[in-house]
Amino acid sequence: MDLQAGDRAGPDVAALSAGQPGVRAPGADPGARTPRRRRLKQLAVAALAAWSALGVADYAGVAGPGAVDEALRAGLVAVALFALCGFGVVRLLLPAELRAHELLWYLPVGACAAALELAVLGYLRVPFAVNLAVVLVANAALVVVALRRAGAPGRPPSTAGVAWPVYVAVLVACVALVPMFRAGFATVQGFGSDAHLAVGTGHFLKDHAPGEVAPEEPVDQVPLVWRSKPPIYYPMAAVSSLSGLETWEVFSTLAAIMLALAALGFFLLAREALGAGLAGAAVGMAVVGLDRVALQVAMHPYYNQIWGFFTLPFAILLAYWAAKARTRGSAVLLAMFLAVGAFAYPLAVPIPLVALAALLWPERRRLRGLWHGKRSLLWMVPLALVLAVPVGGVLEKAASAIRPVVDTGMSLAAWGGDLDHFIPEHQFVSMPSTSALLILGPFLLVALVVELRRQPRTLALALGGVLLFGVLAAAWFRPRDVGWYFHFKALAFVGPLAVLLAAVGVSRLRRFAWVPLTALVLLAVQGARDEMAVTFDQTPRAVVELREVDRRLPPGASVRLDMNPNQQLWGAYFLSGQPLCSIEPITTTSYPHVRVSRRADYVVVDRRYSGPPPDSTGPELWRGEWYGLYRLKASTPGPENCSRRMVQTVTAITIPTAR
Repeated sequence: MDLQAGDRAGPDVAALSAGQPGVRAPGADPGARTPRRRRLKQLAVAALAAWSALGVADYAGVAGPGAVDEALRAGLVAVALFALCGFGVVRLLLPAELRAHELLWYLPVGACAAALELAVLGYLRVPFAVNLAVVLVANAALVVVALRRAGAPGRPPSTAGVAWPVYVAVLVACVALVPMFRAGFATVQGFGSDAHLAVGTGHFLKDHAPGEVAPEEPVDQVPLVWRSKPPIYYPMAAVSSLSGLETWEVFSTLAAIMLALAALGFFLLAREALGAGLAGAAVGMAVVGLDRVALQVAMHPYYNQIWGFFTLPFAILLAYWAAKARTRGSAVLLAMFLAVGAFAYPLAVPIPLVALAALLWPERRRLRGLWHGKRSLLWMVPLALVLAVPVGGVLEKAASAIRPVVDTGMSLAAWGGDLDHFIPEHQFVSMPSTSALLILGPFLLVALVVELRRQPRTLALALGGVLLFGVLAAAWFRPRDVGWYFHFKALAFVGPLAVLLAAVGVSRLRRFAWVPLTALVLLAVQGARDEMAVTFDQTPRAVVELREVDRRLPPGASVRLDMNPNQQLWGAYFLSGQPLCSIEPITTTSYPHVRVSRRADYVVVDRRYSGPPPDSTGPELWRGEWYGLYRLKASTPGPENCSRRMVQTVTAITIPTAR
C-alpha cells in the first residue's frame, strides 16, 4: 500500500496542500485554482506562521538581533555536520517507500550517525581531534560511495511537501531560542541545573576519554550516572570545535535544533505512517514543536531528554516500515535511533518498546535471521565490547528506577529532579489552560480515537499502546508524594503524540478543517508565549564575567566562593582555572561541588547581598555587575582546603533550580 498523500489521507485542507499531486478540496474545480492563486495562499500562510513566531518573540521582550550571529554560526555548523554524516547513510539505507521525503531524513539520521561514530572512537580512546577528523573524512568518503552506488537524490514529488516542514522546523527552532535572543548573546537558557554538567561534559570530551579524570576541566569527569550518555555529548563537542565557540555557547542552539528535528520526525510519522495530508502533518508538527512541555524540555534544558524525545517518532515510523517493507536498511536505521534513544534517556526505553512490540511481534520469526551462525560473532562481539560501558549505563539507570516505580511505599524524594510540583496536564497537550483542555479535550479525544480506527491494526495497537502506557504511568505517579518527576517524563513523551494524532484526525474533516487546525496552532502559540514569559537565561553576562577573574588571577591562586550555594554551579564553572572552595558548598545534590574551606587567597562575593567579608583585606580588586573580588587576610583561621578537583556526591536529596 502506497502511503503517499491522497491514498489513506482523505482530502487535504488549506493552502498547504495545494501543490500536492492528487489532492484537492472536495467540490473544487481543478481548473479554478490558478498556480498564482495557490502561491499567494501559501505565501499568506507562511507569513502568518512567521508573524506568530515574531509575536512570541515580541511578547517575550526580544528587542534586537543579539545572539543571532552566534546562533547562526552554531546552527549552520551543526546542520553541516549532521548533513555530512547523514547523506551517505540515507542514500544507501532508506527504504524506497520513504524516498518522497528523503531530504528530511539527512539531518536526523546524521545526528544519530555522528553521535554513534564519535562515541565508538571516543570509547576506543582515540584523541578527539583525530576522532573528529576520521568521522568527517569517513563520511565524506561514504558520500562518494553513495553517489556512485545509489546516484544523486531525485527531485521530490512535491516541493511544498519538503519546503513546508523545513520552514516550520526553522520557526520551531527560532521560538525555542527566544530566551537567548532576549538575553542578547549566546547563553544557556532555562533553569535546569543539569545544564552545567551537560556543557561541562561536552567540553571534557574534547580533550579526554570517558572514564578519565581531569581536575583542570570545569567538569572533571563524565558523571557516573551518565555513563551511557557520551554519544549525545560528542556532537556538542564537535559543533563547539568546528564553530570555534565554547560548548556553553552552542548548547542552547543545539537543543533547539534537536527539538526541530523531533518535530520533523512527527511530520514524517504523520505523512508516511498515518497517511496524513500535508496540511494535517504540517499543523501537527507545528503544534508538537510549540507544545509548552516540549519547549520546556528543549529550553530548560533537559538535554538528555530532548535527544530521547527526538528519536521517538523516527523509531515508531521505522519499526512500522521494518515490519511492512521488510528491508535491511529500515532495520539498520531503526537500530540507530533506538540505540541513541536508549543511550540518551534510558528511563524512556519502555515507551518505544511498547510500539515495537506491537509492530514487530508478527515479524518475530524473521528477526531471527540476524543470526547467521558463528560468523555473526565476528561483528557482534567487537560491537558488544565497544558498547559495554554505555550499555551497562543504560541497564544500570533502568534498574535503579524499577523499585521506585513499583514500590508505592518507597519515597521518591531522590527522584524529584529540578521540579517541585506536578505540571498541569494541559501543558502536555498544547493547551494554554485547564479550562481549554476541559472544553476542547473531548473533541480532540474523539478525533484521536477516530484516527486510530482508520489505521492498520498493528499501527493502531502500537500508537494506542504508547498512549495508554503514558496515561497509566501518569495516573500511577499522580497520587504519590514527589511523583512529579516520573509523571512529567511519561507525559512529556506521549502528550505530543496524542496532539499529533488529534491534529491529523481533525484534518480529515471534509469541510472547514482549517478552522480547528488554525485554532490548534493559536492555542499552542499561546502556551509557548506563557512559557517564554517565565523562561530566562541561567548564565547572564554577570555570571560569565567571572571568566575575567579567572584570567586575571595567577595560576594556583585559591578562591573562596561567598555566594548562594545554587549559584556556585556556574560560578565554579567559569572559575575552574583556580583551586576553589566555599564555606557553604552545595552538598544536597548529586552535582559535584567545591571543597569546604574558610581559608583561601581570594574571595568572590555576591555584591547584591553583602559587602566585603570581615576576613578580607584591602580594596576591591575587581568589580563586576554582580560579583566582586577581594584578597583574604593571611591570618584567616583554619587550613586551606581549596582544590581544582571537585567533590563527587554519591546520592542526591533534591536538585535545586539554577534560578
